[in-house]
Amino acid sequence: MGKRRGSAIVLAMLLLVLLSAVGMYAVSLPVSVGESFPEPYPSAVARNMARAGAHAGIALLPGAFPGAAPYVRRFAVGPEMTGLYSVTSRKTGGTGNAPGPGEETGFEEYTLVSEGSVAGARGAGFRVRVEVRYWPSPSSGPRTRILKWEEKGL
Repeated sequence: MGKRRGSAIVLAMLLLVLLSAVGMYAVSLPVSVGESFPEPYPSAVARNMARAGAHAGIALLPGAFPGAAPYVRRFAVGPEMTGLYSVTSRKTGGTGNAPGPGEETGFEEYTLVSEGSVAGARGAGFRVRVEVRYWPSPSSGPRTRILKWEEKGL
């Protein structure tokens, strides 16, 4: 053993390099999302579509929803998958109390319902219900405040 001093550290470093190379190769392998996560993926897409629809509906207040017709958008979310959200809105209240110190009066309240789904995926549906207060302020631009946000799987 007297002539083998330091050979253990050389072997440990060689093993470390070898295991690092194997790990980098394993990480670089392509993984298909659709094959790896067959069930949670469509439901996650539906949830995100419903949330996106709610945010789009809030951004489009107050004039984007004439009558009872829903605002519908469809997006490609993968090579063979399409996500969809449908937003409906109704005015539930309006003008009255001041929104807060230093803010202008005259607000409108809306309830938005956004439903997200994935075409061809059963059980992949999600609903977001939002109550919003909207102030059409001419001096500082329109403002919104989310009063209530509810999410539910379908």
